[in-house]
Amino acid sequence: MINYEGIIRTIISGGSYVLDELEGRIDALWVEGKLTDAQRAELKRLAAEGARDSMQVDVIAKLAEMETRIYNLEHPTDIYPVWQQGQTSEKGVVYRYDVTGDGELDLVRYDGGRASTSLSIGKIEGWHMLDRELNIAATITRDADGGYVITPVNTESEPEPEEGE
Repeated sequence: MINYEGIIRTIISGGSYVLDELEGRIDALWVEGKLTDAQRAELKRLAAEGARDSMQVDVIAKLAEMETRIYNLEHPTDIYPVWQQGQTSEKGVVYRYDVTGDGELDLVRYDGGRASTSLSIGKIEGWHMLDRELNIAATITRDADGGYVITPVNTESEPEPEEGE
């Protein structure tokens, strides 16, 4: 006959276990009738006391962290500086700034006629909002109240008119 209690005690004494997983195994053995109520309670108590913090992993948090890191590797927008009020913006340099007001930083670039501008985004012609591939997606201007006006740029060309039209 297999001594399941002894096996679990050996695992606990080694200390290399994730508490949630070991408790699940203890519960499974108890459900299968391989451990008594008293053995189950004692093993769970010992497991909780002997658990090392370094072995406990929040899998959901780790997955979320990894997904964020993968997204950032695939979409490296953080390599661009955040545009700050009052700074001089160089022509052709990509900046990050929340133009849309949705809480996410958009990619913007000044492509106007000057080599640089100290005017804020949209106060001078030549500011563009970019997509993730750095293509111009919209022009940025300001309305009379100082709000941003984002005008999408149609990147699809118009079909050529047929002869005789």
